[in-house]
Amino acid sequence: MKEDILNRILDFFARSSDFNGILVLDLSAEFGVPWSEIREILSQLIQENRISLAFASHSLNPHIKRLPDLPVDKQMAKLLEEEPYTICAYPTSDVIRAAVDLSVYDAQPFAQRLALAEPQLTPVFFGLEVLDRYYRDPRYYFEFSDFTGSIGVTTEHYDSQDVAERDKVLLQTFGIGYDSGRNRVVVAFLRYLANLSPEHQLIWSAYVVHGECSMNSDYERATIYGYWPEYYSAYQAFLTEQTEINKLAHLIGKPSLFRETFEEQRPKGFIPMLRPTRKNFDEFIHLLDKMLSENINRDFFEDDIPLERQVERDDGAVEIQRPGTLRLLEEWLSTKYRTADGKDVSGEVIAPLKQIRKLRQKPAHKLQEDEYDLAYPQRQDEILGEACRTLTKVRYILWSHPRARERYSPPTWLDGDKIVFY
Repeated sequence: MKEDILNRILDFFARSSDFNGILVLDLSAEFGVPWSEIREILSQLIQENRISLAFASHSLNPHIKRLPDLPVDKQMAKLLEEEPYTICAYPTSDVIRAAVDLSVYDAQPFAQRLALAEPQLTPVFFGLEVLDRYYRDPRYYFEFSDFTGSIGVTTEHYDSQDVAERDKVLLQTFGIGYDSGRNRVVVAFLRYLANLSPEHQLIWSAYVVHGECSMNSDYERATIYGYWPEYYSAYQAFLTEQTEINKLAHLIGKPSLFRETFEEQRPKGFIPMLRPTRKNFDEFIHLLDKMLSENINRDFFEDDIPLERQVERDDGAVEIQRPGTLRLLEEWLSTKYRTADGKDVSGEVIAPLKQIRKLRQKPAHKLQEDEYDLAYPQRQDEILGEACRTLTKVRYILWSHPRARERYSPPTWLDGDKIVFY
């Protein structure tokens, strides 16, 4: 009977639509023997490494093998303690290999791993380059919010015959992980990788990182355990700072400092670097400058400082000049604000924004060869961090205004210690 039960567990798994385990209570009914006898046989098969058990108390849904197997001793203990309608049985990979023709999965490496009863939430790590083809292809929607994202074909192109069926793929979720050097990598679960077309599974398999890697803790918390993230991204902090600065501007009776804010719909590209190249770095700097200096509202300074200047040229003619927005902000800060000890901090506040403008102008005036360098993601983070600190300073300066001092409260996390670079 032990072999019959093992074969039934194997057959159920191999024929199931989603690599499911069989409910052990059903084994008792199918074989017409008491649960105590079935339980003894299952205990023997566990010790022989021929089956494993999934428990609702451990993995929520035992019909899908979500998580790695519990140690044998814990499986044995739970088998004695828990109800048979909360336990499912799975064949081990050795049993499957010996009995099942897996050649159907030769072009589906991730589906094959599920067919060998690997846990569906097994994380697989990839080089960031694997995302580039989807990010830059307008046929795909590419959603990424700093530590988690998803990929799919847009509705327009999904319904189009111009897109091959093999390319109509969906990756329900992917996240950020780290290699042993703390460089960013991509992490995705077998469950979702197995749903890719065979062609795209082979593409992803070419970028697998085989060294030791780890998942970002917030991605792990959210996707495996269903917890809210513990931290906030510096990218989100930047967007929130701009929104809060505009709120303060209104409280002190002025127009918004920034013409546009992006909390609801962040610009494409305002994300951690996905491919460490000079081209991607330059594109990010270009975008960041547009979100900062090009986004400053000149109306904010009206009635406080002149928005136009009359400058006499060498030929005696008078020319009307309009200072740039960074110059206006620096002059406004210098005119309107001093620290408690009387210090003018306008130059200090504006310096990072001027540096971003300078970095943007470099590739605009000079042809440069693209290059791949793992230092670029860290450099991007450092520059964004400086920009965030500048925005925080501006927020605090506006908050010190008598009209805002008692009327404004920022989001608690924005001044906490939970802002990170994922």
